[in-house]
Amino acid sequence: MTLRGRSTSPLTRPRPTARGWSLGAVGVVALVASALLGRTDVLFVGVLLTVLPLAAMISVTVDRPRLTVTRSFHPDVVAVGERSTIVTTARNQSPRPSPAARWREYAPAAVGVQGPAPFPRLGPHQVNTTHGRDTVVLRQEVVPRRRGAHAVGPLVVSRTDPFGLAYAEYGLGQPRQFLVTPRAVPLPPGELDVAHSEGTEHELIRHAIPSADELIAREYRPGDPLRRVHWRATARHDQLMVRQEEQRSNPEAWMLVDTRLTAAPDDEFETLVDLVASIGVHLLDQGFVVSIVETASRQLGGRTGAGRTGTLGSSMPTYDVGGADRLLLSDLAAVERLAGRSDESVSDLAAGLRRAGRPVPVFAALADASPELGALAALRPMGDPAVAFISSSAPAAVAEILGDAGWLCVSFSAGDGPDVCWQRALRRQRAAVAARGN
Repeated sequence: MTLRGRSTSPLTRPRPTARGWSLGAVGVVALVASALLGRTDVLFVGVLLTVLPLAAMISVTVDRPRLTVTRSFHPDVVAVGERSTIVTTARNQSPRPSPAARWREYAPAAVGVQGPAPFPRLGPHQVNTTHGRDTVVLRQEVVPRRRGAHAVGPLVVSRTDPFGLAYAEYGLGQPRQFLVTPRAVPLPPGELDVAHSEGTEHELIRHAIPSADELIAREYRPGDPLRRVHWRATARHDQLMVRQEEQRSNPEAWMLVDTRLTAAPDDEFETLVDLVASIGVHLLDQGFVVSIVETASRQLGGRTGAGRTGTLGSSMPTYDVGGADRLLLSDLAAVERLAGRSDESVSDLAAGLRRAGRPVPVFAALADASPELGALAALRPMGDPAVAFISSSAPAAVAEILGDAGWLCVSFSAGDGPDVCWQRALRRQRAAVAARGN
């Protein structure tokens, strides 16, 4: 939604410029000299030079810009490093033409808005007219450098008096939120996104079938209608078999994300968020329903209890197929590290895995020593595969405890690409499978 605003609030109150201060100082010197010398002509010059900067400040205060401002982004949600266009429409609400001024958008440095530029002179306000001479459309392209929900606005209009003696800045309109998501890097499919248990592989096969139900033959039971007799299976098994319709469900995967405030560098946490975003989008593309547990207070929205699997009824944020990738990235855009921790994070993960009823893919992204590390290690039998991405600043004991329990531990450092970490995990998974084969 675009926010409108006609109020004008000063960001920098009217003040003299360097030229104004210089004239004022000369005026004060002239006043002192006139008192010492008794010269009325010098007194006149002193009063004039002293009053001029004050008059200029009054001028920029009275003749302030009066504009209605609307703002839009195209596209309105982008990933870090992608290009977006900020379109700002300003309309003069004064019956007089707008004064000469310069403009810029007030925004965090991470958004990358342009510096001050000349503001076009607008004509007087025109009633019942749209995009007339009283309106200007300002466009600028930005490439945001950091994820987050950034407030863009108000429009900052700065002006000086005709003699350049006074200066003021005015904020026009209301800010609008510009959402910058983490960058989701495409990941290659492999052993990490397909569980090896028969049940999950069967779910994946059924997910690829476009029909709504799957027909499974079972033995005839008294009371079954004869119209459901499966004659081909009856001939093969030499006993009466009937068709049993089973609703299909999506395979599921779980993620544990370390969002606690730790001593790890900010860049390392940003790498962790990029990794979570890439893995989450990859799993959704593969047809998984993804549920996420946070080690600090919950920040992700998701769709609580969504999905058509064992995650139904879960209190954890769940991302189902069909547009869930955009929802996940939007939620991750505003994730921060929070003080304190959620003592129930690992137990919540364990409860979700038990509801699944079979081993499912589990991914942990840890920025430091995980809470309940022993309990997390004990969940290894419920994960197939169970992969822990551990920051390089975490204590060595984290990888040792999880590795001894059978977790596939992969280290990452600030700046590592998600595809690099994923490939690293794939190589270790293949090496582990080959070692078991030998």
